[in-house]
Amino acid sequence: MNISRLLSSFAHKRSVCILAGLASVIAMSAFAVSAKDSLRGLHDPLKQPAAIQDLTRSQPVIGIARAGDHLVSVGLRGLIMISTDGGESWKQAPSPVASDLIQVRFQDELNGWIVGHDSVLLATTDGGLSWELRLDGRSLVTLLKEHYSSDIDLDEFEAESMLREIDLATSTSADPDVMATPFLDVFVNQNGEGFLIGAFGMLLHTTDNGVTWEPWIERSENERRMHLYGIDMYGDQVYISGEQGLLMRLDREAGRFVQVETPYTGTFFGVYARRGLLLAYGLRGNLYVSRDDGDNWTRVDTQQQATLVDALEDGPNHVLLVSQRGELIRLDNRSLETTRLAVPFTGEVYSSAKLDGSGGLVVTQFSGVRRIDISQYQ
Repeated sequence: MNISRLLSSFAHKRSVCILAGLASVIAMSAFAVSAKDSLRGLHDPLKQPAAIQDLTRSQPVIGIARAGDHLVSVGLRGLIMISTDGGESWKQAPSPVASDLIQVRFQDELNGWIVGHDSVLLATTDGGLSWELRLDGRSLVTLLKEHYSSDIDLDEFEAESMLREIDLATSTSADPDVMATPFLDVFVNQNGEGFLIGAFGMLLHTTDNGVTWEPWIERSENERRMHLYGIDMYGDQVYISGEQGLLMRLDREAGRFVQVETPYTGTFFGVYARRGLLLAYGLRGNLYVSRDDGDNWTRVDTQQQATLVDALEDGPNHVLLVSQRGELIRLDNRSLETTRLAVPFTGEVYSSAKLDGSGGLVVTQFSGVRRIDISQYQ
């Protein structure tokens, strides 16, 4: 687990610097070993709830998702906000941690998950009104060590190798009892199966709707422990995207993730899977499309150079792509033609969500959450 690689790498939709000088460096920061670790002795974000923040002032927001007819967004210092009016106004929801939160996902209108720094995983069963801490950097260390010390399916050499990796990761933390590796994405389907991914190849699996998790790090063709950024599940298909062109597909018969060959060697920050359609997208506007589960790929010209941060379903035949500059590109699933929507630049975008039935879009930025009426830019 090469800590220095993470400290010197990438800017993208969830890139957040958690030092006091956030405003000047948010566009080029690492997800990495949280700088708050140096202050952990004075302020432990895992041992206290998030403070009440002044929502009359703009707050940096990183992730957002729709939960039924309302929106849930997350940000720095444990910030969780809920909107019941399409993003016009927001109220802060209680958070059990003060760690920076990166991504939020909902299975349905009630069940959702949040991931973030310090290996934080939060869960809700009431649409985001309340959140429970399911994993953090301390419980993750215990989970990993217990699993790789007792897994009878691993040979002795592989088990010892995994335990050495864990020891190396914790030795770089200000608190050796805390795994500072950030979780970067999570997906749990309607059947209760899901995966939790993060930096340095972190990979966990659940079959009980996220109540318990099993380490799957060694069950992936990712020996170099590339960072894992995006995950999507469709039916029995599961895909994970990562750095340096890494794309993996779950081989259910083998019980492991295998690499899918792609023509691109840059980072894929996201993957989008639907029946007969697989998208892998990332740096510098790169978008690749496959109609045969990754056997063959077509590069699509997205008409822009900014990093792609989201792919959202836009009706039965289109996907809406969102760039880090806030550019919107509509992809026709049938012809693979793209149409660029002339949305003015208003700041760096980290994530987005479609508004139900209104044709609107909400995006997260350093200045907060912004609504976009897509119909104005058709």
